[in-house]
Order: sequence, then C-alpha cells, then structure tokens
Amino acid sequence: MTTSPVAHGSFILERSYEASPSQVFAAWADPDLKARWFIGPDDWMPVRRELDLRVGGQELLQGRFAKSGRETLFTARYHDIVKGERLVYVYDMHTAGKLHSTSLATVEMRPRGAGTQLVFTEQVAFLDGTDGREGTASRERGTAAHLDRIGRALREAS
Repeated sequence: MTTSPVAHGSFILERSYEASPSQVFAAWADPDLKARWFIGPDDWMPVRRELDLRVGGQELLQGRFAKSGRETLFTARYHDIVKGERLVYVYDMHTAGKLHSTSLATVEMRPRGAGTQLVFTEQVAFLDGTDGREGTASRERGTAAHLDRIGRALREAS
C-alpha cells in the first residue's frame, strides 16, 4: 500500500472588528450567526450543519459543490474555550470522501479600543498528497474570506 507524504503548513491572520470581544465570540458560538459567515464558495451549498460549542463538543459542516457534485466535510472538536477570549479546536477536512487535512486552530479575541482584534493561527497537515505550500496558501485564502465575512455578519446583526 502506498501512502501520500505528509505536507505541513501554518499561517496567522489578524482582523479588527468594530464589535466587543463577546460579540465576536458570539459569531463563533451562535449557530445562526455562524451560518452567515462559515460557508463555502459561491457554487457550494450546505447539506448539514451542527454546532456543539463546549469543551469536548463537536462541529460538523457538510456541503456539496453544485457543478461537480463533489462533497466536503468539516469536523471539529473543541479543546479549550474561554468565552469572549479564546477557542482552540482540532479539525479534519474531507473532500470527496477522503481525508484531506487535519489542523489545529487557535482563535484569540483581544479588546482593542472600542472593538476587537482577532488573531487566527492554524497549523495544518495535508494527508492526501497536497503540496504544502499550495495547500497552505489556499487554506489561508479561504480562512481570510471567512474572517472578512465575520465583520459583515456582525454589522448586519447589530
């Protein structure tokens, strides 16, 4: 049996939001609010979504691309939660039924003036032969889009 080599990557993204740390935390904790920003690209549709935000709790987001029919599955387990300050979770990404990657993600929310500075750190292991540099760049772009959507979701919710 042949296995693919593991490729590693990491990145850090920062965003400033005109919302309190508790409001930014709610964007991760409230299922309805999270559904506004934690989505795939334009041609992707959610199939199933679950969120149990507690230490040991799990999250699931399954979706399908309209044109290709290819399915994606995000599954996460929360390891550390400090309300309004921090989330630490491990997540797997499956594409087309195969394990694509496993990541450790840390989300830190820090008060800054009247708003919040969010720092997102991810360490990823690509397990399906994905080139580490290309895979990390793609993951970083996708995560950046999610973080940008948080700002819009918070503005719409206020």
